[in-house]
Amino acid sequence: MALSVNDLVQGQAAGAMRASSGTALRRGLPFGGVMASAGASVLAGRCGLPALVVPLLGLAIVQAAWLPVAGALRHRAEFRLGWSAWWAVGPAHEHSGIHTVPLGLAVITSGLLALSAPYAMSWRLLPAEICLGLTWLTAIICIGRFVWSLASHGFALKSLDGTWFLVPAVLLGAGIATAAMIPHCAPRWAGVLATLALGGVLLGWVGYWTLAMTALARVRRHGLGGVPLAPWWIAMGCAGLAAAALGRVLEGEALAVPVQTFLRATTVTTADLAVLLCVPVLVGGAWFLLRRCRYRAAAAWPPTFSTAVFALGCLQAAAVAHSPALRALGFAAGDATLLFWAVTSCWNVKCALAARFGRGAEAIVETARGP
Repeated sequence: MALSVNDLVQGQAAGAMRASSGTALRRGLPFGGVMASAGASVLAGRCGLPALVVPLLGLAIVQAAWLPVAGALRHRAEFRLGWSAWWAVGPAHEHSGIHTVPLGLAVITSGLLALSAPYAMSWRLLPAEICLGLTWLTAIICIGRFVWSLASHGFALKSLDGTWFLVPAVLLGAGIATAAMIPHCAPRWAGVLATLALGGVLLGWVGYWTLAMTALARVRRHGLGGVPLAPWWIAMGCAGLAAAALGRVLEGEALAVPVQTFLRATTVTTADLAVLLCVPVLVGGAWFLLRRCRYRAAAAWPPTFSTAVFALGCLQAAAVAHSPALRALGFAAGDATLLFWAVTSCWNVKCALAARFGRGAEAIVETARGP
């Protein structure tokens, strides 16, 4: 039976809607706020504000539990069109932001395991174990889809942006969380977790340097145009996270002397790189806020969680190298993280309230005017 022109048009429109819906579902940084809250929680105790540790960590857990539900409700119309659009593998830039999910879970795991008395009770181990398992499960899925995307669609240098650094950051964050679990696990699992942590960290460190060299080629050839600017903070933050991860696995007791020497040198070197990247990132951020930002939309989370992991990297490298300068810089970045978190949260709450009640007021006005 022949199809009418109207049927063909409707079919093409439905297909286009499915494709655009799948793209919308895959883009963004869904757990950016979770990473920011959990990172601020980890740093609050180190910066002399222990009263904020549990509230911020609790907020991160609530966000991690609510965001998937809120996302499903918000996109329920897209889900009715079928799951094929969501599962479809698009270009690589559509699959980078989703890595905030395993990374956010990894930071929550580390935060739970770092709780001190009176919160360091046995109850925290079960949720920490669940979060660690979900961290590695979602990491495998997200990285697998990203690699599959590169294999299917190829690599375009101009499409690379700061969110791509989330891919190695997942392995680094998962390695830190796994290393933090070792003192709390049974002795028969300690060796397995230590190997998993070391392997994840080294693979993430290699991935970071590979991506950093590729990003440098992208900036030299195409500049920073054509992609969002805020995610470039992640390039600096990922260097700090790499330093923190290398220093964390360095604390292992069964490492050979050559491995310890290598980890010690790479920890300090990577932290130094993060410090160097901090200068252009801060200058570029200030220039954007003063010259280009219109202060109309919600604030981005990458500056907050990137500064948080940068601070952790500086503090970890300072402990390894016994450097007062890195220690001072780490505490300064920790204070900046808490400030960024407070400002970003207040601004985003203001924008959300304005959007919600503003639309409501416009609807009331339109109803009062009548047809």
